[in-house]
Amino acid sequence: MRIEDYDLDVQRLNRELMTARSSMSGSFINICNRLLRKAKAVDDINLLGYAYYYLADAYYQISTNYRRFNTNLLKAIEYLQQCGDYEHLARCYNLLGIDAMNHGTKEPALDFFYAGLKYCENMHESVVPGIIRYNIGQIYYDNGDVKEALSHIRAAYRDIRKNKKESLYYRNVLFCYCFEADCYMQLDKRESVAKCLEGIAKIEADLRCSRDYFLDVPILDIRMRANHYLGRMEEYQAYSDKLSYLIQKNKYPLDNMEDIFRICRFFMETGRLNEAIGTIKNIERSLDDLNITNLKLQAASLRVQLYERVDDSREKGKALEDFYKYSMLQNKEIISNYKFFSGIRKKLSEIEKENTLLQKQAETDPLTGLGNRLALNKFADVAFDNAYNRRTLLAVEILDVDNFKHYNDTYGHPAGDECLKKIASQIARISRDNPRIHGFRYGGDEFVIIYESLRDDQVMNYADNLRSAVASMQIESGLAGSEEYLSISQGIRNSVPLETNKLWDYMYAADNALYEVKGGKKGEIVLLHKTQVADMPRKDGTDSQT
Repeated sequence: MRIEDYDLDVQRLNRELMTARSSMSGSFINICNRLLRKAKAVDDINLLGYAYYYLADAYYQISTNYRRFNTNLLKAIEYLQQCGDYEHLARCYNLLGIDAMNHGTKEPALDFFYAGLKYCENMHESVVPGIIRYNIGQIYYDNGDVKEALSHIRAAYRDIRKNKKESLYYRNVLFCYCFEADCYMQLDKRESVAKCLEGIAKIEADLRCSRDYFLDVPILDIRMRANHYLGRMEEYQAYSDKLSYLIQKNKYPLDNMEDIFRICRFFMETGRLNEAIGTIKNIERSLDDLNITNLKLQAASLRVQLYERVDDSREKGKALEDFYKYSMLQNKEIISNYKFFSGIRKKLSEIEKENTLLQKQAETDPLTGLGNRLALNKFADVAFDNAYNRRTLLAVEILDVDNFKHYNDTYGHPAGDECLKKIASQIARISRDNPRIHGFRYGGDEFVIIYESLRDDQVMNYADNLRSAVASMQIESGLAGSEEYLSISQGIRNSVPLETNKLWDYMYAADNALYEVKGGKKGEIVLLHKTQVADMPRKDGTDSQT
């Protein structure tokens, strides 16, 4: 969807939303609710899906209200599926994957992540593929496959760098540096860890980046642990003191729980046991709000290790009791969690199939079975972007049936429909024979064919083959003489698209080529490059009509 297509009130709310999101402001949820009320007032499913997604995102990013996060996310998916907003649908699958990870069900999480990536196949400048690959890397890291995790985070970094307009661009890049540094520490690559710290410092010096990001737990955590690993004790002490103060005073949302667990383990390993105790007590406040057994089990395990180190048998006993209790609950919940996430995936698959069918119906010409104008516009957007990015040829052909009005008037509309179906079957045939050829019905007796990455001689060969196939049908036109049988006239443009070229630009040139045919002898083919006519040899040894 394009926010620019909505009224000024929606655009203003969206700017406020993105500003609050980039700074993780406490007003983020409130602004999302205001946008949602606006979407409901205008009853726009695109805007409803958009608003529900960001409301779910807000509850995930800055709140501990897990139930509202989940409820709004499912509503977002319902609307986004209906309107076909694939970018935000992919973002929803990403959040579902994170949710599954938090509940300790990694297989469903991977399934959600890869399902999200499928929606990203044609997103050339979107940050979403990078975000999803980042989270896939987290699963491999947690499973001990650090090298595989690193390959995913490098791919994520490349994707994220493609779009600097993303509201969380700098935050996402910082997180990539943090994850890379963590992997390099595990692989004992000191120089690479130092380079990651340099990358973080460079972004910190960029005035366009919010200062608040550098108070985020993951940033402070990696700066603390990486400096300790490199033996930079002064820097280590500064970041650890700042981090220790923050995590013992504040409640933290779901997104920070794994970071806090890791910091607590680090405090234990470095002998900062009092800080570890303060941290674990503060963790429990947030976990009571979240009520996720998998996270409570991890916290109980940390408490067992911690109180064993400080030789506090009473607290250790309580921790062991909690560990046993949450272990039993987790064993029960694992099955129900798998059922829950599998149920969501099944429901989403059914919605996807239904929407795919509806979309196919909406994009198919009911008479000929070819794609209609909607399908043409949708396909052309992707085809032109691909041809421009790869610097490859793209051809657009417009063809129409010569004397079709006379045929319709003479034999009637049912016969006219049958005629169009026969011609469409030949277009469908060459499309099936070559996956780089795509046929559409443009309207009436006009058809459009798009050829991807084919030279002039190849395009002309297919066009001539189509013309011959129609001629061989010998459909009587109702006229005498040279026009006894119906023929088709074809105008084509073939060239490498310029940045500003889109479908209408090529259609205009192809239509001019078709006009050349109609102004001379019908049933011929003209191919243009921009404004030039290309003289292409015909199978019969003559030249194409010029």
